[in-house]
Amino acid sequence: MSAADRGRPTDGRRARTEAEEAGAGRAGTSGPQGPPTPQAPLAPEAPLTPAPAPALTPMSGSTRTTLVAGVLVGLSAVLALVGLAAASSLLHTAGPLLALAGAVLLVVGVRGETGLGRVSALASAGIVLLFVPDVVGQALSSTVRELGPDGGAQVLLTALAVLRLASLAVALAAVVVVLRRRLLEPWARRALVAVVAVRAFFAVLSFVPSVTLELAVVTARVDLLVPVLLLALGVALALHGRGDRVRARTGRGLEAWRSSTDVVRR
Repeated sequence: MSAADRGRPTDGRRARTEAEEAGAGRAGTSGPQGPPTPQAPLAPEAPLTPAPAPALTPMSGSTRTTLVAGVLVGLSAVLALVGLAAASSLLHTAGPLLALAGAVLLVVGVRGETGLGRVSALASAGIVLLFVPDVVGQALSSTVRELGPDGGAQVLLTALAVLRLASLAVALAAVVVVLRRRLLEPWARRALVAVVAVRAFFAVLSFVPSVTLELAVVTARVDLLVPVLLLALGVALALHGRGDRVRARTGRGLEAWRSSTDVVRR
């Protein structure tokens, strides 16, 4: 290699020199870089709270209303059961009045709670009218006895029978509405259906002459069903909307009982 070739830069050296010059040029034009821009802190995530469970029925939130109505209906059933064993005009009068008061409170509502009247007018009218004939019948019983069969008592009894049929027709329509729209919880719906069905049975039975002993025995036994079913309806209304709490308390009670029995066995 000649002296002229040794003084001439090679291709590798020329490439490195050009790369260094380009880097120096970029560094000169970019200038000094400032500190990094601070980022805004991320907002803390809100804790996930479970959504409240939807009401089972339109009346599930009206626990005070159903409780008071259930207690009144249950008391009327207890008085009716006592009245079957001990004949008392006071018991026979107070029982229907308590049942009617419970039905009215169920429709109106207690302390601003939603009553059944805000949900369905037909269901409300049917439940109230279901207990009206009993109150009217007890109010007219003394008058019917005073008039006698020849003094117009038959007219009053006929009017009372028409009232019972009309109220029963509205009550049957109310039961259909309650079942289709699920206005009450399952146990209350079943108890209401049973009460209306027994009332319908008695309404049909009133047109059948009781000429046989078997029919009289059946009537006496079914007569006992009315207060029993009313008592079931009262309990179902009193526990209306409290199913979860009752199940939880029952579960805790059973667990405590099992724990105590395990300790005794040991």
